[in-house]
Amino acid sequence: MWETSQGSLEVVVERLRAAKTDLTHVEAKAAVGRLPVSIWETVSAFSNDGGGVILLGLDEGANFAPAPGFDATSIRDAVAEGFRPRRAHEPDGPVTPRAQGTIEIDTIDGRPIVVVDVDELPPDQKPCFVSSKGKESGSFERVGDGDRRMSTYAVFLLSTSAQQPTDDLRPVDGATIDDLDPAQVARFVTRLRETRPRSVADLTDERDILTRHNVLSADRSTPTLAGLMSFGRYPQHFLPQLMISFAAYPGHDKADVRGDVRMLDRRIIEGSIPLMVDDAVSATLKNLQTRRVSRGAGAADEPEIPVDALREAIVNALAHRDYSEYATGDQVRIEVYPDRVEIANPGGIWGGRREVDLYDGSSRSRNRVLASLLTEVPFPDRSETVSENAGSGIPRMTGVMGRAGLLAPRFLPTITGMTVVLDRHGILGPDVEPWLQEVGASRLDRPERLALALVYRGFDLHDQLLRALLGVDTEEAKQTLRGLVIGGWLAFPKRPGDPYRPGALLAHHLDRGSTPLFEMTRMPTRPAGFAELSLDEKIIAMLEVVEEADIHDLALFIDSTPNAIRPRLRVLIDQGAVVPTAAPQSKNRRYRRPR
Repeated sequence: MWETSQGSLEVVVERLRAAKTDLTHVEAKAAVGRLPVSIWETVSAFSNDGGGVILLGLDEGANFAPAPGFDATSIRDAVAEGFRPRRAHEPDGPVTPRAQGTIEIDTIDGRPIVVVDVDELPPDQKPCFVSSKGKESGSFERVGDGDRRMSTYAVFLLSTSAQQPTDDLRPVDGATIDDLDPAQVARFVTRLRETRPRSVADLTDERDILTRHNVLSADRSTPTLAGLMSFGRYPQHFLPQLMISFAAYPGHDKADVRGDVRMLDRRIIEGSIPLMVDDAVSATLKNLQTRRVSRGAGAADEPEIPVDALREAIVNALAHRDYSEYATGDQVRIEVYPDRVEIANPGGIWGGRREVDLYDGSSRSRNRVLASLLTEVPFPDRSETVSENAGSGIPRMTGVMGRAGLLAPRFLPTITGMTVVLDRHGILGPDVEPWLQEVGASRLDRPERLALALVYRGFDLHDQLLRALLGVDTEEAKQTLRGLVIGGWLAFPKRPGDPYRPGALLAHHLDRGSTPLFEMTRMPTRPAGFAELSLDEKIIAMLEVVEEADIHDLALFIDSTPNAIRPRLRVLIDQGAVVPTAAPQSKNRRYRRPR
């Protein structure tokens, strides 16, 4: 059976049937009689973000059984017609640019279906849009199990992702050199004379030095955005949203209110980037616990999350956020929860890099002027500069987390934003050990168990990630992964650059991603009169019996489907009758009753 980008066809269909709904990177359509027009919205979405598989000839309403009357040959030909290259004199195909991928006929339950494996397009070809709708209205992205029209901001980011932005060079209207902190400017110039003497050797006037280094614009008076954010007395006078919004919450998401307490801490952090970094680290540490760690003959108190990891994540959010005019109305957000710290900024991964590329130690900056300045901008109370701009930050952040026994930072990029999650709990937590025993891995060496724990937690496993987490070289990381492949826990990547895949020993233990399996063999007892209850009442009845459940557990208990339950959950959440445990786009989203 054909091996798709999302796994073997058999496993992909098993996942659909278990979930009773389409998946983020898998879409099924019955396509009986004709090729549905909506397929091109899905092709657009997959082409723009991560690729995906479309299965034609499976009926979602019949739990993805082969659709009666499906003509595989004619549907395959119709898809191929849409994918083929166009000559110069021909009108555009159904999507622009032309989609890339493979189209095959295979069988499920002895019946033919068409498998369309859509590749993600290169950055310089995005966005892919439905030709008849135009780029602005016809560009789609995948959200959950559906296709959503992209925002104007998302279309802008994709259209410019292969170009070097110059927003940090933009003069800030109304600002003058007097809005820069003279003490910080003087320290900067002194440092330049020591570390980069050739860049200032022929200059004596401070304004000329600041203009050459793009702190001031060509008029030698108006600060650039990079200059103001690096040295400004109060940049928010001109750019009020270029600040940090900080909040600490008592529950596992913003809606999880404990009594009358909505927030444990709330701050607006302003000032230049060096000041905001220090203030944000300080605010976060005040909302974390400490642990006693042995140090030689003595002991020391250390925060749950290493300071270096926090600082690096905050610097990255400020240095690499999107500063275009589309995004200057949005701020960096730091949110502390009982189990994690989230640091979010506007603007996804720039320049066509993938999440795994963040661990490879290379440096690539959306804001190249700002990134260069921050390597020479010292903190106000010490000689240490804000950043290195050497590509070492994320590997170092991952390493200090690993040495503290914590999970690697989780990067959750979207087209329009980036969220970094720093977990407060260990990699090999109490929920992992039983799972390792279940898959026969409890006696493996620690590096192997850590690698499998990352798979359990939902990470895409690459040797770059393991190398950074364990503090080993590439060959040692690959040896660890090869050992897990030989043992049957992992399978080699399908293509160069892809993550390692679950092997035979894990194939049936990861259906719920990073969430431990909900044992529906122990079906909660339905209350008397359950059949007569409304759908809302059935949802609440289950959540009264179990502590929390995801949408698939709810569907199985109620004998319904996720698509039927989802709109009712939105209403119940709005009314305060049900509380979600994670953001709507999170694969770890579960539901519970208010406490």
